[in-house]
Amino acid sequence: MKHILTILFLFANSFLATQAQEATQIKKPTIGLHFFYNDFRTAQLINSSSLGDVLKNKLWNKPQNMEGGFGIDYIQGLNKHIDLIGTFNGSWVDYLLPGNTFYGSSNFLLDLNAGAHFKLLTDRHIFTPFLIAKVDYSKYKNISGFSFAPGAGLQVNLFKEAFVLATIEYRSALSSSISNELYYSIGIATNIGKKKAKPVKIVEQPPVPVKKEIIIPAKDIIISVTDEATGQPLPFVAIVLTGADGKKLYGSTDDYGKAAFNTVSPADYTVSGLLNNIISSVKYIKKDNFGTNENQISIALTHNDPRFTLAGVVINKTRNVPEGGADVNVTNETDHSDVTIQSHVGDGVFHTQLKAGSDFTLVGKKANYISNIEKITTRGLNRSTTLYVKLELGIEEAKIGQSIDLKNIYFETGKSTLNTAVSSDLDKLVRFLKDNPVTRLEIQGHTDNVGSLALNTRLSQLRANSVVEYLTKNGIDISRLIAKGYGPSMPVAENTTAEGKAKNRRVVMKVIK
Repeated sequence: MKHILTILFLFANSFLATQAQEATQIKKPTIGLHFFYNDFRTAQLINSSSLGDVLKNKLWNKPQNMEGGFGIDYIQGLNKHIDLIGTFNGSWVDYLLPGNTFYGSSNFLLDLNAGAHFKLLTDRHIFTPFLIAKVDYSKYKNISGFSFAPGAGLQVNLFKEAFVLATIEYRSALSSSISNELYYSIGIATNIGKKKAKPVKIVEQPPVPVKKEIIIPAKDIIISVTDEATGQPLPFVAIVLTGADGKKLYGSTDDYGKAAFNTVSPADYTVSGLLNNIISSVKYIKKDNFGTNENQISIALTHNDPRFTLAGVVINKTRNVPEGGADVNVTNETDHSDVTIQSHVGDGVFHTQLKAGSDFTLVGKKANYISNIEKITTRGLNRSTTLYVKLELGIEEAKIGQSIDLKNIYFETGKSTLNTAVSSDLDKLVRFLKDNPVTRLEIQGHTDNVGSLALNTRLSQLRANSVVEYLTKNGIDISRLIAKGYGPSMPVAENTTAEGKAKNRRVVMKVIK
């Protein structure tokens, strides 16, 4: 009987220890902060085509074109593999409506959601992947609705003191008034329960004589960067302050070429900048510099890049506003190199570097838009006096049913023979059709009213045929093109003046699919 009681005691003790260990794996009440990006554009593309098409055509939206915000999380463990979570998010965005059009201005977007994390491992592990299931409520101006939000994430256990959580969710709209979206977040969370304090053993120490210490105050450090050749201030320079202990402070110059570091602790620092992968001059700050009577420490750096800076802006010619999210291809026709940059959302601005003594061709690319083809050159420019080359690149909306005049297509007088040497819109048309491979066009020929109706109708048809023939010779499938001559039947100006007649003699592209 004594042995049986002993065995029962050991079993009960082992069971209670196991239960206690498992209980420590259940997450205590936890509060977290996170930063997130809303990605409506990629979700719309996936919804309108497929995930495979988006990945194949590299259409996934870039972080600089997304709009972010901050949120608060409350997490409570249900058991060792399931955590309940509630989230409050807020951000200022230009909302992409379900019809794939933007609301038109930035406004506050409120997100409230609740659900659970289904962990594949317990909180004892450093890295814990998990699956997500949530219900989300969104409110934007007068638009609101619910979404179902499946997703996945990774939890990193930081010394059992805090958790880093990174997630991705696909929010599938349950209401027709709101849009699908992809949601990316990263943040940190920590337990808010009280920890049991360890008893502190008090040991009496003999009094230590106090040595009077001279306190050196912290100061603001102002960095200015200029172009070495022209002396102009340089924006967008990445500034690094490296302390003697290896710690780094980061900043970036503003439109006036200045970067401010506020309340910097006294120490020795190395100051440098980086722009266009070229390092600026390097300066040094000594700890003694903090002991002066000046309110701040000012450092001037110079940057030497022999290239010119292209300062461009993409303009939507249909609505006469800047257009962001357009890929701009810049080809150096002299050394046959090229680079593609994207215009900024909001102001349509793009920048890149141009080699001296070179000729360049620029063309834009954006779904359902046709771009002008622009030519610029740095030949004859003096780098010691010129830093910026400015350019405006026009693109036009080319949606179904829309007609666009191709003003730079010319024919021999009274004939249908194309003058390809000066007809720059032919290459513009080829580029548009190759960038939009499912688009179909009607190529229209139009004339003035000089001559007989039959002759003008036949001439307009032949000219439309010539444009279609040029496009097919340059790789465009004939099944995507229709040639139609309208003669003088659709004038856009009065045929009573030479100027009006010139406007009526034109080639038009109309999007039919």
